[in-house]
Amino acid sequence: MPQEPNRLLRLLVPLGVLAIGVGIVIAVMKNTGRHGTPPRPTPTAPAATAPATTAPATPTPAAGANQTTTQSATPEQPAQVVTVSLEGLRAQAVPDATFTPIGSLDKDSPYEAMVEFSTLGAGVKSIALTRHFETIEKKQHIVIQAEQTYTNPSPGSFPETVTPLAVLGLEIEGRMVDLLFSVGQDGRPQSVWRQVSPGVFEAIIVNGAGERIARVERAYTLTPGSFTVRLSQKVTNVTGAPLSIRWQQFGPADLKDDAAGYGGDKRRVRFGYLFPPEIQKGDPTVLSDEFQYARSSVLGKAGPNGLYDEVRTVWPNPRATSDRLRLVWLGVSNRYFGVAMLPLVDAGAGPDAKVFHTADTVDRVLLQRWNAEGKYDPLQIMRTTSAAQRLTPGAAADVSVGVYAGPMERPRIRKDAAAGPVGLSGLVLYNFGGMCGPCTFSFLTGWLLGLLLFLHEYVVFDWALSIMVLVLIVRTILHPVTKWSQIRLQRFGKQMQGMAPKQKQIQEKYKDDPKKMREEMAKLWREEGVSPTGALGCIPMLMQTPVWIALYATLYFAFELRHQGAFFGVFQSIVPGHPKFLGWFLGDLAQPDRFYYFHRDFHIPLISGLLGPISSINILPLILGAVFYVQQKYLTPPPTTALTPEQKQQQVMMKWMLVVMFPLMMYNAPSGLALYFIVNSTLGILESRYIRKHIDKYDLLKPKTPPGKGGGGPKPGGFFARLQQLAEERQKQMLKARGKPLPRKRV
Repeated sequence: MPQEPNRLLRLLVPLGVLAIGVGIVIAVMKNTGRHGTPPRPTPTAPAATAPATTAPATPTPAAGANQTTTQSATPEQPAQVVTVSLEGLRAQAVPDATFTPIGSLDKDSPYEAMVEFSTLGAGVKSIALTRHFETIEKKQHIVIQAEQTYTNPSPGSFPETVTPLAVLGLEIEGRMVDLLFSVGQDGRPQSVWRQVSPGVFEAIIVNGAGERIARVERAYTLTPGSFTVRLSQKVTNVTGAPLSIRWQQFGPADLKDDAAGYGGDKRRVRFGYLFPPEIQKGDPTVLSDEFQYARSSVLGKAGPNGLYDEVRTVWPNPRATSDRLRLVWLGVSNRYFGVAMLPLVDAGAGPDAKVFHTADTVDRVLLQRWNAEGKYDPLQIMRTTSAAQRLTPGAAADVSVGVYAGPMERPRIRKDAAAGPVGLSGLVLYNFGGMCGPCTFSFLTGWLLGLLLFLHEYVVFDWALSIMVLVLIVRTILHPVTKWSQIRLQRFGKQMQGMAPKQKQIQEKYKDDPKKMREEMAKLWREEGVSPTGALGCIPMLMQTPVWIALYATLYFAFELRHQGAFFGVFQSIVPGHPKFLGWFLGDLAQPDRFYYFHRDFHIPLISGLLGPISSINILPLILGAVFYVQQKYLTPPPTTALTPEQKQQQVMMKWMLVVMFPLMMYNAPSGLALYFIVNSTLGILESRYIRKHIDKYDLLKPKTPPGKGGGGPKPGGFFARLQQLAEERQKQMLKARGKPLPRKRV
């Protein structure tokens, strides 16, 4: 008979198992509570703010702990997971922040600039140059960068401010934290930057619970004798979790249009770059000749409302993307000054170290504004965004930059400890761009400027005399070419003049038969021994054009001529103190001669629209007009054929256009350029008179023995003579080929 079940045991066993299970659950809950996610803080941002994210991280070992991994028989414990809340990220406000400038404007200061700081993004309120001024009076320093504010007159508009070099924000795990300013409880902007010492600033980023997430540091440093501001920038991760960051800041802003009176707006945006590693290899040379953007082209195309887009990416551009070019520096410039952002590298750095990772992307941003006359005048500023970086707990990201803010002077830039190694001298460009750009060879401008500097430093010791001697040297070097050209052109003109009656007879006889007319004309040319290649005498003169354009561009853009007086400052010595009459005359070769300076601008209808405002009476353009008149009246060769009354009228108009219009266009030109044109034209007149006397003395206009009429004379020497002979032989072959009957096919 079976035993009766133990009912008490059946009750106690399940109860014991249940008690053990409850104990295990309680123990687990207590253990995990020590390392769990902290309570979510109350959000301070609007409800639209994205939810907080957490990121696991391996805890940093304590100081002195053994970090070497060793094998153990015991199983390895799982790593503790550290998380951090990124909800409500913001920069801590710093009420009533005040910043102290660095550098000095004292003439005896070792510094080249004084930098004042803005509370907006710890940017630059102004950079003023110590030893460079607006005028020769030396009263107002050049302010090469400045914070600018504009308020649209429309009702309800708020002031908008652009601050060069200001930090815009730090992107943390996809969330942009505003580092420009914060808004206080009263609705007014507050700085988020605390001054640690002059030029050194700090900002703290916290989450919604007030826990520190990152520390941002900026330190501006000026080096005596250098125009480069070293801007050390560091972002430190102060959490126990890794963070992905991206840095964004303003770069340089538009410079002043310092050539509005002559030559147009010469402001540019430039880039220095490297090829991909497989092409660049170990070559440290930084290139900059590919991208020579005028400011107008960077602005882009205006929309239907007449406004430009507020944001436009300028790097990488399509060419940089397709060729995988790597950015090294970016800069903006006007005629005489430039501002550029660049990486801070050592002198012997290789190409890879020069890549500007802090400016992975460059956008131009516009402050839409209008001037006092109601004309649309947007302000342009560069904005850079770095490549993404991953920061481990306690690690810091270096996003430092160098900022060159100074004269466009190649020797000075090459010697600069920060600007020289990255090839920033390529920012300097002696080129007008446009149609004249391709024929202004850079190597010519370099040679001409070097010769000009040599003449000033070691020969004549005056810039005006250096310009005159330089023109004389160039004229002398090109004289053989000019002489050869003028002789052949005048000979060809005389031959054409002698054939004119016969040509007219042929034209009248065969006016209804163009084909026969061409045949008879060719026959006449052969009989008279005249070749159309005689007109090739103009080619050597055209080949001189790049030289004169290069010299013109060199004198226009040479910073060395700025605020330099002519003829040892004799006029300023006669009438010191810069009065209106003669006190400014030829006192600055980079400005009009200012025989009488009004000290104010006059806007003359039509004329000012073409020449810019008139601020002085200038006499060098009038002298230039007189020189052109002499050249036209006494040195213009007679026409090769009889002219119709209409043609004579057109010729007279062209002469007066040259005599009147060209000097008028030069009215606001720099006096150094006007002096160049006067000297060059005067030497051209003297040279032409000499060549004519030489032609008359040796009867060089008498044509040589015509081809096909016997006689062989000596072969003309010289490159251009051989070029003409080859052209004549080629023409004879073509005429001979045309005269042969076509070969008949055999049937």
